[in-house]
Parts: sequence; C-alpha cells; structure tokens
Amino acid sequence: MVQSLYFDGKSAADRPVAVTLGALALRFEGETTAARDWPYDDLAAIETHHPGHPFRLTSKAEPNARLVLRDDTLALALINRAPQLKGGASLKGVAKVAGGIAGGLAAVALAGYLVVQFAPQKLAFVLPDSWRERVGAQVEVSLTEGAKHCTGNEGVSALGAMAARLAEGNPDLPPLSIRVYDVPVMNAFAMPGERIVITRELIRRANRPEQVAGVLAHEVGHVMRRHSEAQLVRVTGMQILFSIMTGGGSDTVSSIVGIATILSYTREAEAEADDVAVKLMTDAAIDPLGLKEFFEILLAEEGKASAGRWGEITSVLNTHPGTEDRIKKIQPLPDGIAARPVMTDAQWDALKKICE
Repeated sequence: MVQSLYFDGKSAADRPVAVTLGALALRFEGETTAARDWPYDDLAAIETHHPGHPFRLTSKAEPNARLVLRDDTLALALINRAPQLKGGASLKGVAKVAGGIAGGLAAVALAGYLVVQFAPQKLAFVLPDSWRERVGAQVEVSLTEGAKHCTGNEGVSALGAMAARLAEGNPDLPPLSIRVYDVPVMNAFAMPGERIVITRELIRRANRPEQVAGVLAHEVGHVMRRHSEAQLVRVTGMQILFSIMTGGGSDTVSSIVGIATILSYTREAEAEADDVAVKLMTDAAIDPLGLKEFFEILLAEEGKASAGRWGEITSVLNTHPGTEDRIKKIQPLPDGIAARPVMTDAQWDALKKICE
C-alpha cells in the first residue's frame, strides 16, 4: 500500500489514505475514510502526470473528490491500467487545434488584451484548473526552496481539524492544500490552485489557535477570490494568454515575474480577503478577534527586515497594507452567536510542534 491524500470535496480537510491497485479498480482507505473502489474506466486525471510532482485524480463516482498520489511508481502503474490518464493528443487532434488557433489568433489576442487590461479578476475565474494547479505547484516549489516541509502526523491532523472548522457553515469552500514549512519569517501565502503555505514562525508567534485560524481564513479568502491568479494575469499581461494557449504555464512563471510579485496584492484585495475571513469565522462560530489580535502582532513587527534569502520574500506587513485600519474593522461575533474553540488544547499543542 502507498500513502496518498484524499479530499472528499465536501470539506477542506485532506485525509491520509493507503492506495492499492486491484484487478478492476483502484482501492483506498484510511483511518477516517471507509474503503472505496474507483473503477479504472471511471478515472480522470485533473492534470497530466509529471515525474516528481503530485498526480491528482478524480472519478465519475465522486466528481468533486480528489485523490493525490505522490509516488511516481504507483502513478505510472496506474496509468498502465488506465491509459486515459496519460493524456496527450493525437496528430489529427493537434492539427485540428492548430488550425483553429491559427484561424482565430488575431481575435483571441485582441479579446485577451482587453480582458487582461481591464478584467484580470474575471479572467482568473476562467483559467483552466489544470493550469492553475501546475502554476500553483511551481510557485510553492519556488517559494519554499530549501525549507523543510513540516509533516508531524498529529500536527497535520490538527491543521486539518482547523480547516474543517472553518468549513463548518461554509459548504462552498473548495478543497484546499494547506502545508507548513519551517521558514524563519512570520507569514502565510495563498497560491493558484487552492494552495496555502503557512510558516512555522507564524504558528510559533501565535498565542492561541484562533489567531492562526484567522490568518488561515484570510488566505482562504484570497483563494476563494482567486487573487493570486488575478495578480499573475495582471503582471504578466499577454504572455499568460499565449502560455495557456500553448499548454505552458508552470515553467514560464519564474521567468515572467518574481514570486514575491505574484503574492503581493492590492489594498482592495486584502480588504476583500479580510471580509471573507470574518464571514468564514462568523459562520463557523470562531472568534474573529483572533485575526484582529494577530494583526496587532504584525503591527508591532512593522519595519523589521528578514535576514538571509527569506528577506527577499515580501514581508507580511508589506503584503498586508493599512494594518491599523483593518484592525479597526474587525468586530466580535454578533449577539446570539457563541464562540466555540477552534481546536482542543492537545491539537493546539500538536500544531505548535508540527515541525519537530
């Protein structure tokens, strides 16, 4: 059996599962996931398999669910049993697509130029999911290069429990990939493809779990509004459109624009993410003052520079402008809604030790 991750499409939690290849179906199960069989004929790849990168699958039986395989040997064995997962295109298909592109290139370029110039936020919602996943993976790799991925089992479970609490009362929350890296700067980042990275230093500096939950909710706000995708479109202009049309994306991101630029948002986007965060926390009966308290911690850090290669990453205060004004906007839960703990004391302790 090979360990993988399963997202049921109903909550933000990722569930570790063991995967085996049967005669007619892929089978997986875990401590919190009953055994499931996905017939090979029903499988579909969310993106083409690339060695060294996660391979994401779905099935006709659970179209909103995802199974993430991180073992190349397993992925290749699965593709041998389910050839449709290989992807690609026939020469006839390529010729047809090429002809279509050539015939409509001028119109696409003109329309694309207008969209990029005047509506990057709207374009962010029509970018192909496979492209967003690919770009998000590249951004995460570039951002965290050289940093330890924190995978303490109890800490990962605690983080999943926090995400699940945010999902309570918010059924439209997309499946999220949330990872912690041992990075010596106090920050969190939302990336294309529903990816969120939280630094160990941020968790270390938090005084209670509601503060981390507030930051996570804020980053979920960026994810839901696709602010990183919109920023990428905004700063790359027409190159992004040609990259999409030619099937590129992940390999061109680093050459087009720095990672820090992709993760820098407008004041309006930050305010919008704050509003989403407060709504998520209110709907889930989580004390939104946790977010306010963490902004106060950030305000005390204003002007302090990060050392080493991490100093090249935009600081959280630069990424989150107008901190004082934003602190004033965050209010307690409305009357009639009693706050419930976001996690147990044991889970909080585990999250604090996730990198140990």
